[in-house]
Amino acid sequence: MTNLRFRDKGERIYDFLFKYDILIECPHCMKCAKGLRRKDGKFGYIMQCKRCGVLTNPLVGTWGNGTFMGLRLWLRTNCCGKLLWAYNKEHLDFMDGYINATLRETLPNMNQSLASRLPIWIKSGKNRDELIKGIIKLRNKLE
Repeated sequence: MTNLRFRDKGERIYDFLFKYDILIECPHCMKCAKGLRRKDGKFGYIMQCKRCGVLTNPLVGTWGNGTFMGLRLWLRTNCCGKLLWAYNKEHLDFMDGYINATLRETLPNMNQSLASRLPIWIKSGKNRDELIKGIIKLRNKLE
């Protein structure tokens, strides 16, 4: 087995939320849409679906656990009896790198990094094979 190395660079979940578009399931056509940061100077996002043309302001609210502002994320699948999800391709790449690594180097005293905050079931080596299958399912949704 090849040793793949993951080096924690201190990325936080907010890096994936605010630097990149969020991939959302369009509530109208059930296809992939984007949650885009507003460009009018106001805080928030708009949801735009290029397939059906729906443009809406998502609900203001929480994110996490497979949702963003009240809408389902596009990249989500059942895995290990839990929900595996990612906000976008960049977040999925991060998860892929972490899960596939046989050597994981974390930053000392960095409790806010995403790597330090991952759930135990994702960190567990015993779930690696099933998690890799889940990552592949999510990558296929990107195509």
